Amino acid sequence: MQALLPRRVALWAALAVSASVLAACGGGGGGQTAVVTPQPTPKLEDGFGAGFGNLFRANANSEPVKPMTSDVKAVDPSAAPTPLH
Repeated sequence: MQALLPRRVALWAALAVSASVLAACGGGGGGQTAVVTPQPTPKLEDGFGAGFGNLFRANANSEPVKPMTSDVKAVDPSAAPTPLH
């Protein structure tokens, strides 16, 4: 019975210390609100690559853009055809 009394005292002391620490911290919430700005959805024309989206939205009276070699992907005529399912 004597060993039980110091355990209870130690448990109550630990509970009191932890409660006072939480009270000093303010509970952890702090009343701060996180503001999340929504990301714009990507446009369909931006998914085609090679700057197609920018060229698609360009003014009709603007200067034409000279195509670059990397804009067109080469086709290998000797490649095996992909079977359709």
